[in-house]
Amino acid sequence: MRLIFSIAVVFGIVVLSHYPSFAIEKVEGISNPDQSIYDLSERVLQDLEWQYDTELLRECMGFYIDNQQFDSPQGSYNNAIRIGYQIVAINHKDIDTYTTMAWLLWSKWVSWTKNPNRMPDGEGKADQAVELLNWGEKWNQKSVRFYKESADTIWPLAKYHRTDFYKFVIENYRKAELLSGANDLSKVRIRLNLGHAYRQIREKKTAIYWYKKVLEIAPTNETAIRYLAHLENEPDKKNIY
Repeated sequence: MRLIFSIAVVFGIVVLSHYPSFAIEKVEGISNPDQSIYDLSERVLQDLEWQYDTELLRECMGFYIDNQQFDSPQGSYNNAIRIGYQIVAINHKDIDTYTTMAWLLWSKWVSWTKNPNRMPDGEGKADQAVELLNWGEKWNQKSVRFYKESADTIWPLAKYHRTDFYKFVIENYRKAELLSGANDLSKVRIRLNLGHAYRQIREKKTAIYWYKKVLEIAPTNETAIRYLAHLENEPDKKNIY
């Protein structure tokens, strides 16, 4: 997953002049360029369903990711998520936005589990993250990158919080592996991740299978060699992570 966006302030100022004028509060403690992109982003949110410029929307989404103090509640990513849904409604193949949104959504859920009062709308957001990626699959069924990055995004959630999501992670890595070319460098990383994922859920035989599949195309891969040796030679010891 790549967190998207740099703030193109000059672009923002130019576009701003084309929007209807309405009062935007002057925010204390931020620079004039940040005030300009804040003004622009607030205008976009006011009329979001009619915004179709995805580059502009990405700029605004990036601003709200970097400036969570403008969310309600603060740190909720709600503005960025709202804009993200508009982006993928326009461009169904925007992988960076799918994965960024999924990460924001499940991060909200983690915050809710730790402090429901601080993140009152976080309930169910982990499931929503997976639902978003499943929806995006409709338009990305031939994309190795979509499947790999979807799995990459949900894997930490599965590993540390929701083991039931390992099924999603493994299914997406396997789809990416099937689509990747024989000489595709990403195939090594995907097979290695499948070995790790199966090892973490203690499916030893399947983990061994995938580490061996790594060595078929990358015989000197030290990570695969190390984990394979551990699984084959020390079967009675607790798996290492």
